[in-house]
Amino acid sequence: MSQPCEINMTGMRSADSMWSAADVWIKKPHVVNKRLCGVTETEYRDVDTAELIQVLFSLLGTNIKIADISMFLHADIVDKEHETAGRWCVGVRTIIPKVNKTVECLYKEVIIKDNVGHTVTFIPFEETGVEQVIVKSSNIYQIQLQLKPEEWMFSLHALMPEQWCSDGVAYPKLSWLCTKLLPKLSRWALESKTSEFKSTLSLIPVEKYGILYQQLKEKYKELVKVWPEVTDPEKFVFEDVAIASYLLVLWGEERAEKGTTTKQSFVDLGCGNGLLVHILNNEGHPGKGMDIRKRNIWDMYGPGTHLEVRCN
Repeated sequence: MSQPCEINMTGMRSADSMWSAADVWIKKPHVVNKRLCGVTETEYRDVDTAELIQVLFSLLGTNIKIADISMFLHADIVDKEHETAGRWCVGVRTIIPKVNKTVECLYKEVIIKDNVGHTVTFIPFEETGVEQVIVKSSNIYQIQLQLKPEEWMFSLHALMPEQWCSDGVAYPKLSWLCTKLLPKLSRWALESKTSEFKSTLSLIPVEKYGILYQQLKEKYKELVKVWPEVTDPEKFVFEDVAIASYLLVLWGEERAEKGTTTKQSFVDLGCGNGLLVHILNNEGHPGKGMDIRKRNIWDMYGPGTHLEVRCN
């Protein structure tokens, strides 16, 4: 087990703030890890230690090193009062990368909240197309809030740091978790930020968004090579691809709800380079973009993209 990265939480009022901060990372990891679209989650349920072990066996198989994981969870420390009520809260999240190079592989994590020890443990595993489960034991890590003499400490540590494997997306570097994620969590906890706002991605199926984003990114990637504007092509192309993906999924859900196949129309005021209009037109949505001046790239889109110069 590693020596934890620690941050002094001077000004921390209660452990409740820790749970609010941890929930942002659990439910909206894309806020910090920009290479993710988001996650989907199963329902969480309260269990005692015996039930938790059974849940882990059912999800990960009976060959997991349950003794090592149990020790990492401090499940050997029994609190009879909390065991009756359900010490643990367990669920699974599926991580959706913006670019998934292995489409047949699902990246998942068992999330275990310890209400007694104020910890959240992440056990990553992969599900392949043949229903094979691969547990990434080397990347099991834990976030913990501890009350040390007269002060709270936020810490993050890994079960096997020397074997940690990173792909920079679903599995960030351990150093990134310590130097980027942990300070974010501590700041959120100190500010007592709760999820009062509704994430825009919560309005649409994240899986559909992730798949469509990857498809459109591949479809329009050639624009990066021929971009005639002085602006950064990758930034602008892929930002507009992301916006278009969101709108197309949102509108698709709206049509399904209303039982119609007629695609929504739109007007983009201040359309700039016109790429968003081009993508939406190209994907079958009638509409147009307007701006006070023409951009060089407008001529590249062709007659199917409707752009106008309007000064008033």
